[in-house]
Amino acid sequence: MFQIRLMQVADLGAVVRLQDHCYADEFYESPQVVSQRLMLYPQSCWVAVYQDKIWGYLFTYPSKLSQINPLGAEFGQYEQANCLYLHDMAVSPDARGQGVASALLQSALGYASTLGLTHLALVAVQNSASFWQQQLFIQQTDLAEQATAALATYGSQALYLTRPV
Repeated sequence: MFQIRLMQVADLGAVVRLQDHCYADEFYESPQVVSQRLMLYPQSCWVAVYQDKIWGYLFTYPSKLSQINPLGAEFGQYEQANCLYLHDMAVSPDARGQGVASALLQSALGYASTLGLTHLALVAVQNSASFWQQQLFIQQTDLAEQATAALATYGSQALYLTRPV
């Protein structure tokens, strides 16, 4: 059985390789950006590990509803956060169907609850919206101009989704 734990600096090489394997080229984010994200929010980034192999990961950070981080940008910092933004989740093809994504999501829900945040939010890409909708996420379309512009950095098929904690 796999284990969920906080991401560590030593995991970054495997995380970047998994990201490269799971995402199309247009979603590439440099290892430097990935590392900066972990350094900024180490308490809200998790990995799923099975026999010393990274089976999946999730990067999150406290944010505000309808505040979308553009692709490749550093995570924002918000004093009045009301949601946990799920920026990036990937699961190894070897681990699909094992409950890794659901377990990572449960870590995020638990963390959001301990912070008193009321929602989770994310941008769904690569036809992942149906998975997220099965997890009770709902598409939000009434976005400010800045949020709409940030959403566009993920491509025309990207959707902004939220759910209550």
